[in-house]
Amino acid sequence: MSLQPEVAFHFNVPDPLRYLLRLLRKVRQAGMSALVCVPPDLAHELDQALWTFAPEDFMAHARWDADDAVRAHSPILIADQAVAWPGAEVLVNVLPLPELPPAYAGYRKVVEIVGLDQPGRDAARLRWRAYTAQGHGIKRHDAAAAA
Repeated sequence: MSLQPEVAFHFNVPDPLRYLLRLLRKVRQAGMSALVCVPPDLAHELDQALWTFAPEDFMAHARWDADDAVRAHSPILIADQAVAWPGAEVLVNVLPLPELPPAYAGYRKVVEIVGLDQPGRDAARLRWRAYTAQGHGIKRHDAAAAA
C-alpha cells in the first residue's frame, strides 16, 4: 500500500505569483522537484519571474511544452493546464478546476493555492471535499493571517 500525499491548502493568497516564488524557493531548498499547474497568463509570468526572482536563488525550470530532454533535467516544471509529471515530488496547483489534479496521489506533497476570487474559492471547496472523501487530512494555511 502506498502512502497518501500530504495535502495542504494555502488560501486567501492575494498575489499568487509572489507566493509561488517563495514556495518554490522552499521546495528547492528542501531538495525536491515540483510540477506547478497554473492558468496560462500566470504560467508566463512565473516563467519570467523565476529567471529574475533573486540572482542568488536562481531556480532552474522549464515549461511543460519544452523538449523532453529539457524537462527531464528541470527540477521545476510549469504547466498551463492540468497534467501529471511522475518525476516531481511536489504538485502545486493554482488552476481553478473543481476536480482533483490528475495523478495527484503519486506525489509526496500536494499544495493547493487559492486566491481571493470567488470562482477559484468555490472550485477549491469542491477539491477540498474530494480530498476529504479520499481520506486525506488537509493542512490549512491562511495567507491573510500569516501576513
